[in-house]
Amino acid sequence: MGLFDRAGLPDADFRSLTAAVGRRTRVLAWARSADGAVVGLADRLAVRTSESWRFIGWHEIGSGGWDAATGTLRWQLSDGTADAVVLDDPGSLPDLFRERVDASIVVQERFELTRGRAAMIVARRRLDGSRTPLQWTLTRHGGSFDTAQADQADAELARLRAEYDIA
Repeated sequence: MGLFDRAGLPDADFRSLTAAVGRRTRVLAWARSADGAVVGLADRLAVRTSESWRFIGWHEIGSGGWDAATGTLRWQLSDGTADAVVLDDPGSLPDLFRERVDASIVVQERFELTRGRAAMIVARRRLDGSRTPLQWTLTRHGGSFDTAQADQADAELARLRAEYDIA
């Protein structure tokens, strides 16, 4: 285990994290919350809870960020689930959070529809080196879509998938 694999994470936390991941891992940044360490890895965010580690792939995070006034790192997953942790001393973890979430984005395109509606299409890739297909999401803005707007959004999604998905 190299000195820089831990990035200063205490030994007990590093051993516990490595056991939970199931392989040797490299810590890029970390901070402490009330429940334990919050660790940024190359492919995911690891949050220590009172019982175990919880892992969130960077590609799963639809939005989020750092609130310096409250010391809170917050995120919302692509499925709408939201969570947050209050960090004692954030160090470089908020910067890593933004960089890793941004690194997972392959395509991000907003387009306008009729009657003040819009849609955002985002394709994300896993950052673990696997060759899994891109994960596509379509988010509707401005209220519910009528049939024509939904058809237009679906057509744009199909066009982008055809352009970017590699078999």
